[in-house]
This record gives sequence, structure tokens and C-alpha cells, in this order.
Amino acid sequence: MAQYKVFRAIPDLCTSCRICELMCSLSKTGTINPYLARIKVASSSEDGSCSIILCRHCKVALCKEVCPVPEAMYLDERTGAVLINDANCIGCLACADACPFGAIFIGPNKEVLKCDLCGGDPVCVKYCPPRPEKPFPHMPYPRTSCLEYVAPHRVTRKAMKT
Repeated sequence: MAQYKVFRAIPDLCTSCRICELMCSLSKTGTINPYLARIKVASSSEDGSCSIILCRHCKVALCKEVCPVPEAMYLDERTGAVLINDANCIGCLACADACPFGAIFIGPNKEVLKCDLCGGDPVCVKYCPPRPEKPFPHMPYPRTSCLEYVAPHRVTRKAMKT
């Protein structure tokens, strides 16, 4: 079994610039429209926190399991991404309902919008700017971007206890 990279977000480092949404929509549709992005940034006006909603390309993908058309969703063996074959998708939206992370979106024409990891080189990660030193001096890595596409890190239970 191949060791795939992990697509993850660190919400505490997000400044809600939404460049990830803009670049995603531009790369997928040729237009700058955050409603067409396959990643979403949700900011709270009350406490300033944000959450980043993205597909995690689960090993056991509930979206793929509930799809009534076996040929409509498949695993990309090279990247580990769970992909949609638009030609076979019937638009039932069962995948969107099944996603526990809310990471499958519905476009204006009822099309299914789901991250495909840009073929293994996610555009959103490339354009996510590193945090400036100020106003984040209290953070351990203030110059780090909030999106990562990295090799998974394995920590054994024994190592965690020591």
C-alpha cells in the first residue's frame, strides 16, 4: 500500500485571507469566485477564530461508500485522493450528505465540488501565504502557512508516553 501525503489545515495560523479559496476557484474554473472553491474558510466575527473546511481524502471514504453509482467515485492510486468521475455522477448528492466534515460542496448548477488535490500539487497550499512575524510573535512558528500537504508523521503510543 502506498504512503500518501496528508492534506491538513492549522486553523490557529489562518488569518482568513481566503487566498486559498480564490486560487482554488481560479485553477478549477478559470474564474475568481470563492463559491466555486473546493476549500472553504469560515470566520467567526465574535471571537475572530476561523475554521478551514477541506476534504481529508479519508482511507475509509464515506462519500464513496454511499455513492449509488460505483463508477462515479474512485481512489486515485497515485495521490490517494478520492475523486469524482463527472461523466458517471448522477448528481444525487449522497456524497455531500455523507461527508462528516462538510467538505463536499454543491455548485450553482447543482454540480458536486470536491477537492482533487490538484493531481498531487494542491494550488491552495502553494499560495497560502506564511504568517507575518507581527502580529503573531506569540506563536511558535509565526512564518508558517496554515495549509500543509505533507508526509504523515507516525507517533507510537510508547513514544507519546515518554
